[in-house]
Amino acid sequence: MTPKVVSNASPLIYAAKIGFLDAMEKLYGKILIPPTVYNEVAEKGAKKKAADALVIEEAVTKGHLQIVELNERAKAEIEVLTRTQDISVGEAEAIALAKQVKARLLIIDERSGTIAARVWGIKTIGLLGVIIEAMHQGIITFEELKRYYNMLIETEFRLKHRDYVKAMELAEKVRRKLRKP
Repeated sequence: MTPKVVSNASPLIYAAKIGFLDAMEKLYGKILIPPTVYNEVAEKGAKKKAADALVIEEAVTKGHLQIVELNERAKAEIEVLTRTQDISVGEAEAIALAKQVKARLLIIDERSGTIAARVWGIKTIGLLGVIIEAMHQGIITFEELKRYYNMLIETEFRLKHRDYVKAMELAEKVRRKLRKP
């Protein structure tokens, strides 16, 4: 059985914008999303006529992204998360779903959501880390990683200079490890 991976909305939106969703599917197989995340990435995006929404909808149709309903316990956890943290309903649903399905990984970029997930014992990774992992697994090259990062910079993706530098340093370290016999 493939380990479960859950995603929040923004990593999917930006992965779709830069053409990285297929690489994510190769890396993780099926990615689970809660209903509010689906609404945010596909339905609201379609209303805005966003091309990334069409890409995401196609991934749902093909089964690469799977919408999973939340159980009652998870719904109660969502209330706690949104009431006590600076966390949106979509982020809270993604965290609660990751806990519900005992996911091995939650893809999330927002700081408060990442902190809350880690407090709950959920391993997290951001989109930059996913791109590095794809390179580490041989799905993309270092040159492709740099292209994806540059494409992210050209979108509205919030990327601080220091985070970009740290991600590139980590990518370089991974590349050096991969070159060693």
